Amino acid sequence: MPPNRRTVLAGLSAAALAPLLGSCGEDRPPSQGRAQDPEAEAFPATINHKYGSTEVTGAPKRVVCVGLIEQDALLALGFAPVAVTHWFGKAPGRIFPWATEELGQADLPVVLDAADGIRVESVAEQAPDLILGLYSGMTESEYRLLSKFAPTVAQPDGFVDYGAPWDESTLMVGAAVGQPAAAQQLVDDVNAQVEQYRSEHPEFAGQQALVATPYDGIYVYGPDDPRSRMLTSLGFAYPSEFEDIGGDEFGGSISPERVKELDLDCVVWLANEQQIERQTGGLWTETDAHAAGREVYINASDRAYYIGHSMVTPLSIPYVLERYVPQLAAAVDGDPATAPPAPQI
Repeated sequence: MPPNRRTVLAGLSAAALAPLLGSCGEDRPPSQGRAQDPEAEAFPATINHKYGSTEVTGAPKRVVCVGLIEQDALLALGFAPVAVTHWFGKAPGRIFPWATEELGQADLPVVLDAADGIRVESVAEQAPDLILGLYSGMTESEYRLLSKFAPTVAQPDGFVDYGAPWDESTLMVGAAVGQPAAAQQLVDDVNAQVEQYRSEHPEFAGQQALVATPYDGIYVYGPDDPRSRMLTSLGFAYPSEFEDIGGDEFGGSISPERVKELDLDCVVWLANEQQIERQTGGLWTETDAHAAGREVYINASDRAYYIGHSMVTPLSIPYVLERYVPQLAAAVDGDPATAPPAPQI
């Protein structure tokens, strides 16, 4: 299910914040991650974002992720967060298989709930010295409250909420933890893997594809959503008729009766085939795309792969593409008898 926009956290007056502000000065142990020494001249670092800019003056020791996926970039750069925010999945500490090696022997992070907006009190209890909310719907009110506790980096400017490209976010995390060159190298290495897959599959080039799921009718992920960008990075084209599906959101819904408008070269469904048949009253089964097998189904039974497909990060991308690319290749090979292979989970 797509994440909802975060709501404004109401009812926190200055008086209510005072005890929490005081507690942030208490000694707390640092994260036990493999924190690296900052790169030369990495600090002070100024990171621009949706609500202005944030200055970080030194290497953080207690990083809290109020965004949904930043833990992966942190771990890849040698930092273990003290707290992460729950999105979906039940992995301990929300550290998934592609990131467990990077966590090493560090303590599992505390998992924060943000179903009704960022819970500022819970963040403050972790005594953070850096707060990251890049893949988030952080409001300006939440940003100002969080900034009272620690330097806070909100979502990148110029993108819809939950729509920042993974590489942009990774570079921002790198700057915030004093590892800008390492972050750039990480981005370059992952992009090289993506480009390798793209060069191995020239048949992807220009084929129209998108990602959809049965939510509020049929939810179509827009061109700025990371799931859509993964397809276009492999050479697929996002269909022009859906370019404005989200407006200022990362996607939007169409009625099930309109599902035949998704009769494209390839459709990736975040659901199983039975769910789509029920949701569309059988209309999807009448499309050429279905008849020709130009579809890929990724659902909760695929476990970590299903989660990784939505958590587009420098650690999850190689894990996902190893499973995703063979499925996409089978979907667009022109042979209806070629079923996308089941992913290794």
